[in-house]
Amino acid sequence: MIEIRNLSYKINGNVILEDINLALAEGEFAALIGPNGAGKSTLIKLILGFLPLQTGSIHIDGIPHLEWLKRNSIGYLPQYEEFNRHFPATVRDIVLMGLVGELPLGSRFKTSHRQRAIQALTFTGIAHLAGHQIGSLSGGELQRMFLARALVSDNKYLILDEPEASLDQPGVKSLFALLKDLNKAGKTILTISHDLNILSEYCSFLICLNRKLHCHTSAELVSAEIIHKTFGDTVRLIEKDY
Repeated sequence: MIEIRNLSYKINGNVILEDINLALAEGEFAALIGPNGAGKSTLIKLILGFLPLQTGSIHIDGIPHLEWLKRNSIGYLPQYEEFNRHFPATVRDIVLMGLVGELPLGSRFKTSHRQRAIQALTFTGIAHLAGHQIGSLSGGELQRMFLARALVSDNKYLILDEPEASLDQPGVKSLFALLKDLNKAGKTILTISHDLNILSEYCSFLICLNRKLHCHTSAELVSAEIIHKTFGDTVRLIEKDY
């Protein structure tokens, strides 16, 4: 379980998050929604230890999160991955980067590490691209490569920041179907997203955030009232038939 208690966070005196209390149960496929500037990315960066806590606490499996992170890791897929597409690296090379933390200083990757990289690529459906240069990949293939890198260390938890941002609608559905398979296999997932129709189809738990935590409920119970409390009058829930 990831448990957040009485968490608040300010940047230059501006309140970004206020009195957040949340428990994310093991095995959940949770989606975090809210308008731009609602504090969503800040919240996951606090969970990941990328930002220091100011007020409140975060526990993972009953242990303060920074202590837990010293011995474990959380798979993370950021919204934007800045890299040089002309850099002479293969897909396998990038996925292996997810295992760097396991290597003693000065050591090289072993056959077992390379096998794990191929297993992760197989799960994300692009093992056939393992030897390809990263510059040759499409947007959807890149996203699956980065997901494989997040999975290769066999983390218990997976956090994603708008993973659908660079994908077309078929790619989004394909990615979320893959995430659902990961969840069924035992992975606890927290994703930031804006596609409410996708979330209601694939996710089991919805967290509505706009500086404060407005609600947390089954993703099947998305309603106009919930959306209004989170987004105000700027967003409408539109039914779409893909």
